[in-house]
Amino acid sequence: MRIAKAATAVLLAGGLIGALSACGSGADGAPGGGAAGGGADGTAGVALTSKITAPEAFDTGKGWEVKADWLPEGQPFPFAVSAKSGTVAYLDRAEQGYVLTVREAASGKLLSTGKPWRAPKLTEEQSADHTSVLAVPRISLITGGGREFFAVWARGEKRKDELHDFRQAVSAAFYPADASGKDVAPAGSGDVEAPDGEFDNQVSVFPGPGGLLVRSSSDNFLISPDGKVTDNGDAKVRIGGQPVDGDYHMVFPGRDGLVTNNRHEGSGQGGFGVDGGWDSAKAVPPGVEAVVEFEPVVNSVERVPNGHIVGAAGDLLIAGWGKGRKESSAVTVSEEISAVHDLATGRVRATAPCETASTSYAAGVPEVTDRDDVPPALSPSGRYLVKGGNVFDLQTGKGTCADQGEDAKKIILSSVGDDGTAYGIAGEDAPRIPVSVSAATGAAEPLSETTTTPTAMAKGAGVFLTHAGQDTMRMVVLGLRH
Repeated sequence: MRIAKAATAVLLAGGLIGALSACGSGADGAPGGGAAGGGADGTAGVALTSKITAPEAFDTGKGWEVKADWLPEGQPFPFAVSAKSGTVAYLDRAEQGYVLTVREAASGKLLSTGKPWRAPKLTEEQSADHTSVLAVPRISLITGGGREFFAVWARGEKRKDELHDFRQAVSAAFYPADASGKDVAPAGSGDVEAPDGEFDNQVSVFPGPGGLLVRSSSDNFLISPDGKVTDNGDAKVRIGGQPVDGDYHMVFPGRDGLVTNNRHEGSGQGGFGVDGGWDSAKAVPPGVEAVVEFEPVVNSVERVPNGHIVGAAGDLLIAGWGKGRKESSAVTVSEEISAVHDLATGRVRATAPCETASTSYAAGVPEVTDRDDVPPALSPSGRYLVKGGNVFDLQTGKGTCADQGEDAKKIILSSVGDDGTAYGIAGEDAPRIPVSVSAATGAAEPLSETTTTPTAMAKGAGVFLTHAGQDTMRMVVLGLRH
């Protein structure tokens, strides 16, 4: 499991770009900062009181906020945005369990609260002070089907009763994203228990249209939105007509089957595809070949399928494709392009003339200054996608690479708006610089060092996760200027 840096580093990063954050009980003490009622418009307890420096596109006097007075230090606060419904969902902790609260992003209007959900019991490692292991639930948006769901999931341990031993588990509950009212019940919930009592090696959780895939070593378990748990350990992807071993670092539950890389040792390639469906040989972007050559030993050329998935967002995949011949015994190609593919069909939606950083889906505490730990993000309209320093325009098919060139600082983009402006930070070492990037030109512009950039974008608003000069972190949602 990935290990987080010291708490002080987390706090610094949260104050700079607010990507590890929190929200929680409001001044009235009700779940979700007043989610239990109060104001006719459903905004009681979430008044905007914090003052932050935001990019020019945001109105710092128009918005709402909740605070994270329940969150353990150093843990990421769980929230998710639904572009389809224009909502922000977040968790608060109550005596009965965790409560999912959903509000309209632009206004803060309360739309629904879920029935309290009991997360698995924390392990001793999770319960330790200042633990670097994930100790709070997360929220993943499940899109691509007829209905969207907010999947609340957590890792811990469970047992049938007092006559049975605890077993490590990942538990999930799926709440309809378009639900309304109080005490909304999940559409389904399920538990994946470690087959041998403890998970082997790294545990990863991959969201996709089919639900949540829990992967540990060679075990694949799918939790679908209806709560059904399916063992997919024997699922095989066929690439070039041949079954291949899946890549436990990158496997997603599509609507029609699992999609994963061919774990081809030593090549850095190997192709990818969907169990029972299309493969990368049928989805080759312009300018690259379906196969790539490399030399595992001197004077021994091997040809392998091209392409490898590096991440996913909603019903889209991001893949890297090699151009040119491999160097002898090298694991990198002479050139690489990136492409965004439709998950259901493999169709190429956009390309960029550079590599895209791989995403980690490990069930651990993410690092906002690690390119692997910041997932891909879509604009509310779905036109733009960002990952690392790259911005893809899915309408024009063009992608740009903002951090290319000699001595260029690495850029980590966390969000992008419908105007094509992306936001993030530049630099792998402190001091890191807040930046905006234009999707049209790929040009990066430094922002004032006091600027907090949005962690996510919703319809008509940006979501900022920040200390706002206080001890308790806050989720501040600011409206866009018109």
